[in-house]
Amino acid sequence: MKSRTKYPVSEDELRKIFGAAGLGELQRYRHMTNGWFNTVVDVTTTTGEYVIKIAPPSNVRVLLQEHNMLAQELRFYDLLRENGIALPQIYHSDLTRTLLPCHYFIMEKLHHKLRDNKAEHVQQLKDTFRSIEGTGFGYEQLGLEPNWYLGFRSMVQSFLDDCAAFGKPCKKGEKLLAMIDKHREILESVQPTLVHSDLHAGNLFWHNGKATLIDPERCHWGDWLGDYVLSGLPKHATADETIRWRLLCCYLAVATYTEKYVRYRPWYVTWWADVFMSMYYWRPC
Repeated sequence: MKSRTKYPVSEDELRKIFGAAGLGELQRYRHMTNGWFNTVVDVTTTTGEYVIKIAPPSNVRVLLQEHNMLAQELRFYDLLRENGIALPQIYHSDLTRTLLPCHYFIMEKLHHKLRDNKAEHVQQLKDTFRSIEGTGFGYEQLGLEPNWYLGFRSMVQSFLDDCAAFGKPCKKGEKLLAMIDKHREILESVQPTLVHSDLHAGNLFWHNGKATLIDPERCHWGDWLGDYVLSGLPKHATADETIRWRLLCCYLAVATYTEKYVRYRPWYVTWWADVFMSMYYWRPC
């Protein structure tokens, strides 16, 4: 996917990176095109096959929530590994911006997308994430709040601030803040758990006999229902849980509305994909 946030890493830079990491001499590489934010490259060297993930350069504008996001992703890889979740091995990381004007890490290449029992494995992961409890709410890079009402409100407000920086209105964001205020008491009762934000079969591989997860880059501490926005309201949800789930759907609508200003141009296909996704996820509200 074409995006303004992707760094156009060169062959010479890849040679230097893998050489400095002690991972062999570059033989082949291929840019992977399905990501919308980071640069991801499939690399083969004399020592094996790898994937390198490269964050946007430090001088490229990103959403407030996306500052230092790759560093946060590495932190959550460690946390998830501690909690028994199968993950690709991280071979090397560099947050110094010495060889590139970007943060990056090199990880194990996974070959086989999960095909069987997808729903079962996704549900198991959702249950595991729900069991990982936090001490506050929100994105760690923005600072945690003492309850979900304040944490959720802060996350939405960051989108309004991003839109304002581009001189754009964010009426959906303003409406969502009003709905959050209306349901303050319900939101304040939520307990903080780890939320992946993008937990679906597309981020699962079958590796070493286990369902293996990738891309915890947007992990935050929040409402466990955040991992059900993509799959639908859980069965037997209570009235309060239904309200919380609908608000989270609206949150995704505001997120996709806002991110297009940072990543894309109006003539990009991805710009219009965000437009339609924003309309789709706003429907429960």
